[in-house]
Amino acid sequence: MNRDLPQGVMLNAYPDSIGKNLADTVALLQRPELEGVFSLFYILPTFFNSDLDRGFSIIDYDMNRELVSDTDLAQMEQLGMRLKFDLVLNHLSVGSPQFQHMLQFGDESPYKDFFIDWNEFWGDHGEMGPEGYLVPARECLENLFMRKPGLPILKVRFPDQSERPYWNTFYQEVTYQELVLEDLKGIPDAGEEQLEKAMALVNETIGRKLPPAAVDWGELAHLGDAVTATAERKRAYLGQMDLNARSEQVWDFYDETLAKLGAYGASLVRLDAFAYLHKEPCKTNFFNKPGTWEYLDRLAAIADKHQLSLLPEIHSEYGYGLHEEVA
Repeated sequence: MNRDLPQGVMLNAYPDSIGKNLADTVALLQRPELEGVFSLFYILPTFFNSDLDRGFSIIDYDMNRELVSDTDLAQMEQLGMRLKFDLVLNHLSVGSPQFQHMLQFGDESPYKDFFIDWNEFWGDHGEMGPEGYLVPARECLENLFMRKPGLPILKVRFPDQSERPYWNTFYQEVTYQELVLEDLKGIPDAGEEQLEKAMALVNETIGRKLPPAAVDWGELAHLGDAVTATAERKRAYLGQMDLNARSEQVWDFYDETLAKLGAYGASLVRLDAFAYLHKEPCKTNFFNKPGTWEYLDRLAAIADKHQLSLLPEIHSEYGYGLHEEVA
């Protein structure tokens, strides 16, 4: 990665920071008053398809056609503008094709190990808790770097109705859509009045931000399992799933993504959240050593193949001095 980096001024902007889309920014850069002013343009990640975190919850690395066009890229190339993009190493949106495939096909999905099954990861380094996930042993838990209170888990419902905890460092939310009577029409041995009561119980419960399993069914107990299963099928997720860097499939994904960024015109790629990527039981799981360096070496080799330079994000307090190590 010894390619020369631009020495001039870098413009940082989202595709819609100036005007409505990237074309408006390109039009500004084409003005004669700005000729030669910027040598690099860091286009922030709403350039891609995303759903949260101002672009950093990436669904896929295709261009967001609402904001970006092929013409924009061609015009920036004509300007001699070198580009910088993000590769969000640690996670993908729950809206990603990989996660959605796992939701649909469960254990049969080739993407089952693309993300980190919390219980499989911790194995014999913890004990099963009452909520169906392993609680790491105290010595492991004390080492674990966590960005917020509570274990970084999103419980995922598989097609076989099992609940699997998956590692989710940055953001997780589960919501339920309200039931309508039509949702319950296939439930046997229930009259419309009973179904309306069951529907009202579920909708009142999820309105209080509780899961359908929290319903007190009372005299409708014979309908509870069927109605709960129906409500669970209307579960929706929001968040960012940690990627399983132990899987070669994930490294193939990085390779494909870096190739795609290069094709967009990138010369520099920022590695977002790279210090969270390497995970090992009973480590801090933030900038693990030597694992993080080994991953960075592997990424550097892929970047070299695609003629890209890498810029790892220093995702830590200044006092830790990580900027000195990475530099």
